[in-house]
Amino acid sequence: MKAFIVGLGQIGMGYDFKEDYHVSCLTHLNAILAHDGYELVGGFDVSLERRNMFESKSKVKCFADLFEGLTKTSPDFVIISTPTETHFEILKTILKLKTVKAILCEKPVSYDDEEATHMVDLCQKNNVKLFVNYQRFYLPSSDVIKKKLFPSNSEIEFLKGVCWYSKGLIHNGSHFINLLESWLGNLESIESIVAHNYWSEEDTEPDALFSFKKGNVFFISSRESDFTHYSIELVTSEGKLSYKNGGDEIYWQSKVSDPIFPGYTILSKNMEPIESNSLKSQYFVLDKISKFIGNDNSIAVCEAFSTLNMIRILRKLKVEK
Repeated sequence: MKAFIVGLGQIGMGYDFKEDYHVSCLTHLNAILAHDGYELVGGFDVSLERRNMFESKSKVKCFADLFEGLTKTSPDFVIISTPTETHFEILKTILKLKTVKAILCEKPVSYDDEEATHMVDLCQKNNVKLFVNYQRFYLPSSDVIKKKLFPSNSEIEFLKGVCWYSKGLIHNGSHFINLLESWLGNLESIESIVAHNYWSEEDTEPDALFSFKKGNVFFISSRESDFTHYSIELVTSEGKLSYKNGGDEIYWQSKVSDPIFPGYTILSKNMEPIESNSLKSQYFVLDKISKFIGNDNSIAVCEAFSTLNMIRILRKLKVEK
């Protein structure tokens, strides 16, 4: 697919600009350069410095005018990696181009559920697939974790968890809501316990009980100004998942018979590691989208329509805070 990147900030290009794309794919630029299924045809950014950086690494033209760039390159696949409040207008510009088959948008698609719904509807009317870049969802480790949590030969009778997050519930906490939805089913409700605004007045950071279809998880906010802290701990009737440092370290502990006290069950001291592959996160996003578009229906992807319920609930929580 002919790919075009809109927005060349940290996730677009910055995080691993100096790294070899064969080693690190933390950004859209490196991921496209590394993946054989995509041909980079152009980029757009308002910053001259970033445009020059993009061209120096990719040897591909970067444009100061978005519509000009799109019409001159005729991409099939466009990535939107700009601030959330710009997504809607950029999407409308992209949809003027009839060659586009799919769009990957940074999370969240919108802060507003009505606007997000409108974006989904516009893409459907134009026969364009709209995906969301919740990158942890696409990692192979997420599929392994789901099988650990819900093994086919066991009935899960109990599941409860804790998630630590920072830098806003919508901005960053939504990463973990999306991930938990992929494991535990749809988010059904949120019960706020204590409201905070450590990071921004525009994004609430509550300590709250999140009820998913298959279990409850307490979300607790920490202060991004102190340090970044993202982790999930899930306890089930079959064992315990430890998802540390945003998913860079993942362990599973199964339940075993207590070797000292007969009749008791404990967690195994053996912490089984699950490979995260987080250094190539954006590569796996592109890889799954490529296979999905190629009609592999067994591939799980995050399409924008599947996030509308989450956006609606989070917006309601923000209004009521």
